[in-house]
Amino acid sequence: MADYTLVNFATFLVGLGLLFNGYYIVRRGREDIALFVLSAIVGLGLVFVALLPNAFQSVANVLGLELQARAILVVSNLVLFVVVTYLFNRIGKLYDQQSRLNEELSLLKNDLEEHRNDR
Repeated sequence: MADYTLVNFATFLVGLGLLFNGYYIVRRGREDIALFVLSAIVGLGLVFVALLPNAFQSVANVLGLELQARAILVVSNLVLFVVVTYLFNRIGKLYDQQSRLNEELSLLKNDLEEHRNDR
């Protein structure tokens, strides 16, 4: 029988929060489905760890680690690497979109000023 602590409860709540947040953002149409998938994976992972804290012992054995805490750290670092890579990619795309919008706005502003001067 696993011993559940306050950390397990907090982890469970954070996992549910990530699941709800991903669903809410996609439902409102503010973001694409990739963010929901990423939130769902991280949220479900946290819920899994909260409900089955001893499950990482087998992961530790597979990775050849002595302690399950190290296995949790390895897996969480890999997940964080994926999340940060996704966010950097997303920031780059948004920066490109902002640059294009600024260029188009400048061209439209220039056209508007030319039409005002022609009158």
